[in-house]
Amino acid sequence: MFAQPKLTICVPSRNRQPYFQETIRSLLANMRMDVEYVFADNSDDPSIMDDFMEEVLGDPRVKYLPSVDRVLPMVENWDRSVEAATGEFICMIGDDDYVDVNVADLIRRSQAEQPAMDVLIWSRLTFNWPGNRPQRCNVAVNLDTGVYRVPRSTAYHEFFSWRGGSAFPNMAFGFYHGAVSKQVMDKMKAKFGGKYCEYPVVDFENICKVLVTAEHMVYSGRPFSVLGSCAKSNSAKIKTVDESLQQMAIFTAETGRDINNDPHMQDFPFPSVLGLTAAIAQVQHWFLSRYGYSPMKGWEANFAEACGNSCSIMSTSADNDRTIEGYRDVFSKWKGGQYLKHFKPGDFVDPTGAPVFTGISDEQLYIDEEIGGVQTPAELYHLVAQMLAPQEAMVLNLPANFRAA
Repeated sequence: MFAQPKLTICVPSRNRQPYFQETIRSLLANMRMDVEYVFADNSDDPSIMDDFMEEVLGDPRVKYLPSVDRVLPMVENWDRSVEAATGEFICMIGDDDYVDVNVADLIRRSQAEQPAMDVLIWSRLTFNWPGNRPQRCNVAVNLDTGVYRVPRSTAYHEFFSWRGGSAFPNMAFGFYHGAVSKQVMDKMKAKFGGKYCEYPVVDFENICKVLVTAEHMVYSGRPFSVLGSCAKSNSAKIKTVDESLQQMAIFTAETGRDINNDPHMQDFPFPSVLGLTAAIAQVQHWFLSRYGYSPMKGWEANFAEACGNSCSIMSTSADNDRTIEGYRDVFSKWKGGQYLKHFKPGDFVDPTGAPVFTGISDEQLYIDEEIGGVQTPAELYHLVAQMLAPQEAMVLNLPANFRAA
């Protein structure tokens, strides 16, 4: 091992052992020694992962955090993962995801040109595991070969303003499928709550805190990781209302409280069962109100537009209608109903049986996610990587006057 690993990859898990084990195998197949792994199990049956990890623990790069005598809320499992990390940069992925360990080389290259860089994010691929494919899907592959500096003020404004016309805010700079320096993480811990991870929606909490703590942010157009979605994934359950309600009940029980009833939610009545868009806004509202940051001017209308866009991801017409009804009810009451006019959901399009587009459009390559018979996120990534520019061929667009905004 190097004196300090360049990168620590943290993988927290709960009750998804087959996917967790496959992710561990895929990561450890890369033999480079300047990377550290923290694998944190939080399952009801500890023996499954304990037995699997017996052979893995011979790898000096691995730290294993076994299940304890109680079920840990997600935020605690993620927090202890970061506590165990010693790498210069920290990356967090899910137990059904994949990240290319060689992104450490891009971190080194970027630091060689701009030593002050403290956050690197990249575009991502998506992959539905076999068993979680209600319809055929394609995978969008960003063909951009550039690496760009993003001023913090720009990233902050894009994320908190909800500008951009999509279902989700732009500029998600954080450690989930990104790399944040341990130094920044330590600053956040000291500044916010005395923990690395504080709010139950951990990935977006981290983004909020990174955007007010980090100073030098870099974005790679080339993808370096895969967001996996297995049959047990939270993301697999957000497209139907009933499954969202079931997942929320489990989340509430494990968290120990219903975050929809937290005090800061009294003036923001958007329940998380409405979907990821509402959940992200909840996190932003919690962060801004708890730590005294002012909301961006005009964010409400943009948020209402995003909520309208988010309804289109629902799996069925009935779920689409229920989600629209839920949003309309809240917008009609929130702030005197003045933003209801900005909530404009489109017509529902049944995703089942729809043709899958493959080809190039808007600098994106679209491929069938079943290409080559791939069975795992790692297999997809390694196939797609053959079509992409190698890391060393990427163009660094990092100006010499690299300053915090």
